[in-house]
Amino acid sequence: MAELPYFDLLINERQDGGEAGQLWESQVHWGYWENPKTADGTRADYVAAMERMNVELFKAGKVADGQKLLDAGCGFGGTIQQINATHSNMDLTGLNIDARQLAAAEAQIKATNGNKIGWVEADACQLPFEDNSFDRVLAVECIFHFPSREKFLAEAARVLKPGGYLAVSDFVPTMMFFGKTPFWWVIRTRIAKSYGTLGSVPLRSYKSMGKRAGLRLEANRNIRKNTLPTYPFILKFCREQGSEDLQKTMVVGTRWMKWLSKLGFVQYRIYTFHKPAS
Repeated sequence: MAELPYFDLLINERQDGGEAGQLWESQVHWGYWENPKTADGTRADYVAAMERMNVELFKAGKVADGQKLLDAGCGFGGTIQQINATHSNMDLTGLNIDARQLAAAEAQIKATNGNKIGWVEADACQLPFEDNSFDRVLAVECIFHFPSREKFLAEAARVLKPGGYLAVSDFVPTMMFFGKTPFWWVIRTRIAKSYGTLGSVPLRSYKSMGKRAGLRLEANRNIRKNTLPTYPFILKFCREQGSEDLQKTMVVGTRWMKWLSKLGFVQYRIYTFHKPAS
């Protein structure tokens, strides 16, 4: 299983009633601000921004009522929880390789609005589902933890029904050669101490990886600027409300991600893939 220091910390904080466990009780990803200048640095603003990030993925994946949907790398189930609250007659599956995260999700989310919810412990690169099983597949800010981006895309394509859609959000170096330099490998070890297993920089572009999997890339959005208020919020939260363990775990990696993102070396992208109907 991938090493994820920040999730290990959050699970401990949830059990101990820590501030970080409460803040990231459901959602554990970056926020989205349509106008970053409106970010006010409050907890409520950041939580709302994390929910807006989900909405951006829902739009990218063309999520609608009555679908059978897989959320790969579902964390504590926040994305499933939001779909459950806003959509009806859905057959929702949250998948994660970490049983602790799934247990937390199952404990706090109950199906409503005629929806069904199931939780599956498995590797996202070896999905335990039959071919053509899902209308939609989402991977919200987690694919960099998977053993292989390309293998996940191939598996997502396999389990998608013809005509189905996959939406993925990911941190991507601006230029692929940057991801192969010694400088990047030094930085990634610092980031990994906070955020854990990062996976390899894709050797192929998302378009070509999708094509090899039998998927067509329909949209590719760089929303880096819309995520930038995430960094000052997390750093301030760690400094003012975080435990000693939180500061030790999160601050260094977050500072590096902030620097890389502000300078544009790392982009935050949302990809929409379509599996042809025939």
